[in-house]
Amino acid sequence: MNKSNNTILITGGTSGIGLELGKTFLKNKNKVILLGRNERKLNQLKEQGFETLQCDLSDRAEIEATVLKIQVRYPDLNILFNNAGIQHNYYFSDTVIPIDKISEEIEINITGQMIFTQLLIPILADKEKSFIINTTSGLAYFPKSDGLVYSATKAAMQNFSKGLKYGLKNTGIKVIEFIPPVTETGMTAKREEQKMPASELVRKVLPQLLKEKQVVTIFRIRMLKWIAFSMPGLAHKILSK
Repeated sequence: MNKSNNTILITGGTSGIGLELGKTFLKNKNKVILLGRNERKLNQLKEQGFETLQCDLSDRAEIEATVLKIQVRYPDLNILFNNAGIQHNYYFSDTVIPIDKISEEIEINITGQMIFTQLLIPILADKEKSFIINTTSGLAYFPKSDGLVYSATKAAMQNFSKGLKYGLKNTGIKVIEFIPPVTETGMTAKREEQKMPASELVRKVLPQLLKEKQVVTIFRIRMLKWIAFSMPGLAHKILSK
């Protein structure tokens, strides 16, 4: 992957990991398009040199309209970073859960991004080399009790990434899975556990992205993958802390 001169679209790009990725890519002389729902944040980020698109990934009509804009404005798009994600923390078995919470997590974390990706494949396939980078989670390997729906969506995105890689093998599109640890973001603000600053995470994974690693993550997550496979009881204890 080239360090510069890319046109990169990042979903969930107005805060957290997505914004930190965007800042790093922009600093390295790439055209960076941040996609999000918050119009105020998008307008502020546009003043910092970003391209912006407002789109709610739970709204299929908005997705289709946004893809039409991308076709016209950014035909040179060569990197799609599916980074959007929301998590509502609740215990599935003993809480009265508003149905909207379940639906929103599924629509934004997986369904919307699948549709968005499928509609953008023709643009990406037009390039000699392009990339689809999907953000998953360590919870894709072993679910957390108070985040079962979120964990399930990330497992789905991981499976989607694997299948998409083989489905696109005869094109110039390469699929990469990005697995961040628990990171300091708005989504994790109320969680009392060790968190990695987003800037440190991006610094650690950028060299892996440039080398086009199939799975981009940190050592701790690679260990969790192994533990979840070989010692699921221990994985449960780790995630329950």
